Amino acid sequence: MIKTINLNDVSLIDTKATSSKGNQLKWLVRNNWYKADHMGYEALCEVVISKLLEKSNITNFVSYSPIRIEFDNREFNGCYSKNFKKKNESIVTLEHLSKQWLANSMAKELLKYEEPKDKIKHTVDFIEKVTNLQNVGKYLTTMLELDAFFLNEDRHTNNIAFILNDDTDEYRYCPYFDFGLSLLADTTEDFPLGEEIYTLIPKIHSKPFSRVFDEQLDAAQELYGYHLSFNFTNKDIETIFKDVAEYYPPETIQRAKDLLYNQKHKYQYMFG
Repeated sequence: MIKTINLNDVSLIDTKATSSKGNQLKWLVRNNWYKADHMGYEALCEVVISKLLEKSNITNFVSYSPIRIEFDNREFNGCYSKNFKKKNESIVTLEHLSKQWLANSMAKELLKYEEPKDKIKHTVDFIEKVTNLQNVGKYLTTMLELDAFFLNEDRHTNNIAFILNDDTDEYRYCPYFDFGLSLLADTTEDFPLGEEIYTLIPKIHSKPFSRVFDEQLDAAQELYGYHLSFNFTNKDIETIFKDVAEYYPPETIQRAKDLLYNQKHKYQYMFG
């Protein structure tokens, strides 16, 4: 059954272009975040990926559920999640940290290095120095493993972020989040429905250390090891998609499934 919420009387949240492809419509209502599809089927990706992460060794991630959103006399497919930030906490992006401590954009800082390995090490060392967090290499490598597996094209320096306690000035890790532009979700501009996924996959470019997923993934794993492990089956994929099947046309559902089967085959080592 499709779940619907009316947000006509709720103010939009200005997220200041935190996506490289523009802003989704977002709302904060009673400590729940709501996000509407913007480029294609972002909410489907958020929901499905969070359900698959339940069948992994990852414990710190945002869980999403599907919903139909009514806003401004229109209807959008969307998703919602609990707000993982407490009242006395702030979200601090890698880009913000870089501008604060280096007086320069991290995106520009990374241009000083040619090799993905050097870019990743510079980033990890910088984060550990300014936040006092431990095992940043493991955290970042796991993020790149997730991005490669799910073909997330939107991991720029504004959505690698950390949580700052405003009272103690102590940092903690953000849960893994923001996988909306994964699995060829951008059907509006770059990856229209109807085209073969094997034609489209080579056109996806990763961020922020290389335009090739496996290049930045291999570099991070060489530095900090292998961390991600899944235990879901093809049957689990079929079951998980039942939660979103009512919200999207069969063509969309099948394309996302096919991509997951492809990635599961490609990254068999992630399944122990």
